[in-house]
Amino acid sequence: MASAHRALGMAFGLGLVLASPAALARQADPGRAEPLQALLQCRTITDAAARLRCLDARTAEVEVLLNKGDLVVATRTRIAEAQAAQFGRSAPAPAIAVREQEQAPPPPTRIDTSIKGVSTTPDGKWVMVLADGARWQQIDGRILARDPKPGMAIAIRRAAMGSYLANVAGQPAMRVRRVN
Repeated sequence: MASAHRALGMAFGLGLVLASPAALARQADPGRAEPLQALLQCRTITDAAARLRCLDARTAEVEVLLNKGDLVVATRTRIAEAQAAQFGRSAPAPAIAVREQEQAPPPPTRIDTSIKGVSTTPDGKWVMVLADGARWQQIDGRILARDPKPGMAIAIRRAAMGSYLANVAGQPAMRVRRVN
């Protein structure tokens, strides 16, 4: 129960909640209040005993949702980190529900990091492992003036039609795709 209270405090302080599609569908039901809103509504009850019963019941409901994974509480920083880790993948982003006055951070359009490891494919294309473990492979025939090496800076950005361009150590961009 204490972990649920800590998570709820973080959610209320930052206003960000991730919900599964199933949980979002349940919340859309007008006969069922959104679980965190229902919990907050308990604070408006003036009778102390009734308020405590309401808080205990609503907290238990939220804890069940947290334990089942139907409700996930995250900070803006954690959401941005998760979006950056997904950069270049074709998997759909999770649904993000935020309080009306809050904005979810936009997904990144560019990452700037360093190369951790380098190899080549049998046809001579570069495969680069980034600092976060993401693997990116060259898909065009561009020849670089300086071969990519561990420790070099790399910037990868979204390009047209779902493609990506990578600049290694400030050199002209090569077309890449994420392979993991």
